Amino acid sequence: MRRGVTALAVLLAFGLVVGPAQASRHHRAKKPSGVKGVVLDASCPGACAQPAPPEPVYTGSLTVQVARAGDGTVVASEAVSDGHFRLRVKPGTYDVSAVVPTTPPCQPQQGYACPLAVAGPEPSVIVAPCVTGESQRVAIRHHRFTHLELHVRNSCIV
Repeated sequence: MRRGVTALAVLLAFGLVVGPAQASRHHRAKKPSGVKGVVLDASCPGACAQPAPPEPVYTGSLTVQVARAGDGTVVASEAVSDGHFRLRVKPGTYDVSAVVPTTPPCQPQQGYACPLAVAGPEPSVIVAPCVTGESQRVAIRHHRFTHLELHVRNSCIV
């Protein structure tokens, strides 16, 4: 009887010592990696103040895309309306982009300019969209989320 109790005590002690180590290794193996962050509105309406105020979070609709840096294949994307994103991707090097939906052509008016305007008999029409999103190259590491700030700008505001 005494031997049985001693053996049981040894097995329990061994289970407590080995169990947590195995559990933490198992927990680490399931920890995801990816990119998370915020998209900020870098448009400056009117004359830009110096020093510039903090950029607000972009609240328009856009998509954050993650593409492999090597071949440009999109591996993840997320529609964003509140400016915040979190995408799970495997470790590697990626280009993360804020992609804004196509906006209508810019029409020149007071307070607005149309960059890359085409001259002709018709009113100037912009060749490039007014609102553009930024791309950044990031390295995603195992078991970590890389924090990123992307920017969206409205280049038609003067």
